[in-house]
Amino acid sequence: MSLPSTPQRPPTTPSLTGPLLRQFTFRHWRLFPSRSLLLLLLLSLGIAVFLSIRLANRAAVSSFANFTDVLTRQSDLILSSPSGPLPEAILDTLRERCQLPQLPSAHIEIVPVVETICAQPRTDAANQIGSRSTFTLLGVDLVALQNFAADAHLDSSWLDQNNATQPSNGNKNSIGNLLHKNNAVFCSSTLAQRLALHVGSLLPIVLNDREVQLEIVGIIPHRADQPDAPAGLLVMDLPALQTLSDKTGLLDRVELIFPRALKKGPQREQLIDQLRTSLAPNVTARTPEARQAAAELMTRGFRLNLTVLSLISLLVGLYLIFQALDAAVVRRRAEIAILRALGVREWEVRRAWLWEAALLGFGGGIVGVLGGWALAQITVRAVSKTVNALYYANNAEAASLHWGEALGAFALSICCSILAGWLPAKRAAATPPAQVWAQGSAVPPTNSRSGPHLGWILVALAITLSFLPPLRMSGGSRFALAGYLSALLGVVGAGLLAGDALKIAAWCGQWLSQNSAPLRLALSHLRAPTSRHRWAAAGLLCAVSMTGGMAVLVSSFEQSVSTWITHALQADLFLTSGANQAASAYNRLPSALWRKIVQSPDVMDWDTALIIPAELPNAQIRLVGSNLSFAKRHQQLSWLQAPTNDSIFDPERNAALCLVSETFAIRFKVQRLDFVHIPTPKGSRELQICGVYTDYGDEQGLVLVEGRHLGEWFDTDAVSTLCLSLKPGVDSEQQRALLQTEHPSLSIFTNVHLRAEVMRIFRQTFAITYALEAIGVIVALAGLGITLASILAERKTELTTLRALGMSRSDIAALAAWEGCILALAGTAGGLLSSVGLGALLIFVINKQTFGWTLQPTLPWQALILLGLCVPLSGTLVAWFVGRKGADLPADRPL
Repeated sequence: MSLPSTPQRPPTTPSLTGPLLRQFTFRHWRLFPSRSLLLLLLLSLGIAVFLSIRLANRAAVSSFANFTDVLTRQSDLILSSPSGPLPEAILDTLRERCQLPQLPSAHIEIVPVVETICAQPRTDAANQIGSRSTFTLLGVDLVALQNFAADAHLDSSWLDQNNATQPSNGNKNSIGNLLHKNNAVFCSSTLAQRLALHVGSLLPIVLNDREVQLEIVGIIPHRADQPDAPAGLLVMDLPALQTLSDKTGLLDRVELIFPRALKKGPQREQLIDQLRTSLAPNVTARTPEARQAAAELMTRGFRLNLTVLSLISLLVGLYLIFQALDAAVVRRRAEIAILRALGVREWEVRRAWLWEAALLGFGGGIVGVLGGWALAQITVRAVSKTVNALYYANNAEAASLHWGEALGAFALSICCSILAGWLPAKRAAATPPAQVWAQGSAVPPTNSRSGPHLGWILVALAITLSFLPPLRMSGGSRFALAGYLSALLGVVGAGLLAGDALKIAAWCGQWLSQNSAPLRLALSHLRAPTSRHRWAAAGLLCAVSMTGGMAVLVSSFEQSVSTWITHALQADLFLTSGANQAASAYNRLPSALWRKIVQSPDVMDWDTALIIPAELPNAQIRLVGSNLSFAKRHQQLSWLQAPTNDSIFDPERNAALCLVSETFAIRFKVQRLDFVHIPTPKGSRELQICGVYTDYGDEQGLVLVEGRHLGEWFDTDAVSTLCLSLKPGVDSEQQRALLQTEHPSLSIFTNVHLRAEVMRIFRQTFAITYALEAIGVIVALAGLGITLASILAERKTELTTLRALGMSRSDIAALAAWEGCILALAGTAGGLLSSVGLGALLIFVINKQTFGWTLQPTLPWQALILLGLCVPLSGTLVAWFVGRKGADLPADRPL
């Protein structure tokens, strides 16, 4: 019985990838350096935009980091109340419970903290929200902090600095000299350099209803082995800040620092669990990592949307890489066939082509990372302003290069390039050796029959995905994964259908081509469009549809916000603390002040609002106390689910009732007549929801209750804002000027001014969006130019024949211009049509699932018409320029 023969492996041969790259790829790059460089730059632009948004977002979130890291390096546990401050008496309880029997010689350091937001005073007539710098005033026990720093071998030399009138005489004496001052602060070195501050300087700030002169008694230096002090950090002695901020006997949080032996490992977790179980129910304990995660959770939807938008230009860049490599396959087809005839195998050709795509991604990634870091220095300010206005105060002004983000962007560049080069590599490898001998160098027709079918399949799949629910994450936040996939597949599917739009455009244009030879020639090329024609139109369609879809979303958002503020802002004047320049600034107006103002004979009606941040399980919300009868009289609320009776508007009957915003209802899956449990210093309160209303000022969720009851629950009669309705005939501008003169530390807005401020902040929020859209369109137009330049380069023989038949360079430029114009028209028309569907997806699916807002759909006719005119015109000009340059044939050049 004979054994089966073992198949013999082909003899191994040395890899040809290196020689192929040198002789086959790099040679063409040297022959056409401008084209290769432009393609690399366009790819790097997409990577740079993506990375810059990521770095800017990271900088804005990182600025929320625990400020006491500068003082104590890193706390291990943070104690706070789910709503309102902690009583200072909690410190006695903690001292009893923080004993460590397992480490008698060590103990847990207890760091009580008071934190508040203040702002620079108004220096001119401008009264813009968010226009003034904000500072974080941090109150800590300086004596205890210095002792702890000495025990932990931390640098506390900056605590010994003092002004010239009271020189330092040692650590304890130096700190002792500060204790009698209620305005002594330490500032960061960054702030000292920016404002030219030094020891002894006075820094004016606005806190609550008054202006305070703070004295700089020390500057926190920069040290390489410790975290930098945030630019807006001001450190005070704890009792001084308690008095200054009207928080006597209260603490915002308590931070616990474990001994070094318990900093890591299971013992740390066991100690944290023991402390949590021993705390009162109204005290929450979380690690600094959890606190940082809460800040990230708050802005997750905003950051995800910016990240997705930043991928627009990268998506268009993929179209360009595909076009360029596909065109290179056609140009080098004769060389590929010769290589195949010489024995180069299919997989070697494919690998060489993929290496070319990877090298493009490598170069684009390097340039993109460097450009992204530079661009982040610009975008970080815009992102910081938006985060300030919508979420929390931060002082991010520069973005550092995070290596994790940079490596991620670099890997994205290479992966995207390989993905875009996969199909061209497959086509190159499929080139048969005999093709050149049988057909010369002619380009075989492109089989595009599967394009429309695949396009319709993707569009149908996109419609199906739009009906899927969002992914729910911790804290009730949602991510519209299916919605984003629907948008991607819909745009790609519409792009694949762009080839049929070219045929339709060519058919329509034949009626206008009777007297124009360039137009007839252009139409002849587009009646049977090549794959490069199709992908150029697809790239334009992608950019236009994304831009138009975002325009629909922004227009609908603007219309909805405009209608909302018309209902919500019914008073004539609105007063708040001048320190409230950020969403997390909760400065208040004391009772004596606002009660005096409302007693003015010019005031006809008034309302107050008390805003208190609260924490439900793993979710931040805001409690708002207001005069609900005032809201009813002035019809301030736009209902999604209106109350069934008037009990909610009667202060005698609404103590256990509330209203919630739409975002709260969606986030926590509640509706009218359901119950919610709200934490207060006097225990949890069960409230029944009487109605759901629309609010576009907060995406975390609002619970609206009667202001009188909220003040009783939190033992305060101070308010966050005051609204005044003036008597008929009283001029609101004059009244504002009088109140501003009497109370310069307040921000006072007329109805017209505040509405303008709301719309300004809204447009500022979308400023980055506009820039991202413009970049996407520019990249697509550049891709159109690259495509036409490649096509004209392949038609050198045809163009030479046309010149011999009498066509001038202007005629050839006109030929290219007509071809580019029709391509741009087809891509723009398809993009505008798909932008309507994309806009509907953004409004009713992605926005609803991510933010929970119901928007009034509005078509921005002016923006869409402008887009429909500018893109074809720009495409025509780009094509004419490319055609003019492409008409420079060798026969035209002087010998």
